[in-house]
Amino acid sequence: MTGIKTLFFVVGVVLVAGAAACKKEDSSADPKARGKGGAPANRIAISVTEDGFEPNDIKVNKGEPITFVFERKTDETCAKEVIVHVDDGNKIERKLPLNQPVEVAVTFPKSGDITYACGMDMVKGSIHVQ
Repeated sequence: MTGIKTLFFVVGVVLVAGAAACKKEDSSADPKARGKGGAPANRIAISVTEDGFEPNDIKVNKGEPITFVFERKTDETCAKEVIVHVDDGNKIERKLPLNQPVEVAVTFPKSGDITYACGMDMVKGSIHVQ
């Protein structure tokens, strides 16, 4: 009996360890990453390349939490920081270190066209808030 108990114990440990290793990270467990009604917030990846912000034309919904994830992939750009204009006079500024994702969480309070740009306002993108 001792051998069978040991076998069941080892199998149980392996199953538990395997399940833990296979578990995917769930952003919905983070209350900051939740949108309306408790649903996961929208995440939009934006790369900074030699061609500028990609994508540079984004559509979002008014009042919906959005997380932009900027990642600068080149040194051949002046976009080493980003400024996101939220509404009248409010803006969010973040440095964009090379090859490091930078999250910018925002909820746009009203409809309209918003811009995001480098610190020199030369490299730009548009956010259409519906």
